Amino acid sequence: MNDFILTTDILIMLLPLLLLQLGLAIYCLVKIHSEGVQNLNKLAWSLICIFINLIGPITFMIVGRKREYR
Repeated sequence: MNDFILTTDILIMLLPLLLLQLGLAIYCLVKIHSEGVQNLNKLAWSLICIFINLIGPITFMIVGRKREYR
């Protein structure tokens, strides 16, 4: 019984981080497929954003986004 409470507490504490990770990955996937990418192809950036947690989407936002200069 005590192990179940400990596991539940850990899940509750990690929930904001999991939601942030999921939201950031979904946001990046939408950006990748709607606006395009700069230096890799769409499939590669999609896989990076899905499988490399938190670092992948952040890297995409810094390096991979297609920039339009006016």
